[in-house]
Amino acid sequence: MKNIIFTLFLFFSLNSHSENLLNQNSAPIPECSSVLEVKKNIALTGICHYGDYQIEFFKHLKAATLHLCNDSPYCGVQADWKGADSYIDTVVKDSNGNIVATNLVKNIDAILLNSSSFRIPYLVLQSKRPGSSGSGNYFHVYSVFPEFHKVGKIGPLWDPIKGIYVNERNNILVDVRFKNLPPDIPSLANGISYPITMKLVDRNFEPALEHMRGELKVFSQDDLKNIKNKAKKINTTVKKFIFNPDNALEDFKLDDPGFMLNEIYQLGFMSTIVYLVREGRIDLAWDFFDLAIPYEYDARQDFNLPMYKNKKVMKRSINDWLTTLEHWDLLKELNNLT
Repeated sequence: MKNIIFTLFLFFSLNSHSENLLNQNSAPIPECSSVLEVKKNIALTGICHYGDYQIEFFKHLKAATLHLCNDSPYCGVQADWKGADSYIDTVVKDSNGNIVATNLVKNIDAILLNSSSFRIPYLVLQSKRPGSSGSGNYFHVYSVFPEFHKVGKIGPLWDPIKGIYVNERNNILVDVRFKNLPPDIPSLANGISYPITMKLVDRNFEPALEHMRGELKVFSQDDLKNIKNKAKKINTTVKKFIFNPDNALEDFKLDDPGFMLNEIYQLGFMSTIVYLVREGRIDLAWDFFDLAIPYEYDARQDFNLPMYKNKKVMKRSINDWLTTLEHWDLLKELNNLT
């Protein structure tokens, strides 16, 4: 059984319509206007005309998730309790005023028009959930060729504000969040996230290697100093667990590897390693590891987890774990690994 506790997958399933979605000249641009029509507790707050269709956004004014719209009129929120008099957030009408779709995205807390709709040949709606993890943030992409239909879904999003964007090569791109747990499977609070940029190619999304390679960070001396300082702080913490327990409780913690690992994870030990690998600098990642984990770490072999028994074994376990990350083949390319 793999040692990954969970993985957030990229979703983008496309249908078989033959529209040319990459033709910017033929794609309509949404024309939106705010309105305010209230019936009981249901408010129509925004209307967008997209091609021959009209998308209407409704809010239930008593919904607890109303704040997710951030006062945007182009956002829909359903009632969030059983027995409400209405469950409606979006309505799509054709040029004759006939309703062709309602509640475009199921099982969400809010649905919001994303500004990407004005930059690319799609209508882009963003689903939202409470919290900051990004797990509920997806893009839902629609086309009107040959008729209004959903093209697909992509996410979770690394940066919902950035949205879907276009680079200087006119590639349509989006940054997707991938998440994993360190190899010892600690609490979810110690999960690691990293972005992968996806590019639309032949009506499908795939990793944008060349774009990512061109966007890799060039580390300044100040950046390197900050990385070194973080490693030194972790080094000091590890040594404290070996030599200098403050009291009986700290002495107890010495015998339990979970306490030390949690502290160094919270200091950014594993997230820094993954960040540097994502930026194509696995060499800096191992320099960081060697400075963060002192040679004295081996003195507590009797207490360490088997996969972290000593520094050498710990490094091997982390290296093996890195190869399980989603899109590892892409990360290898970014790091010029054979």
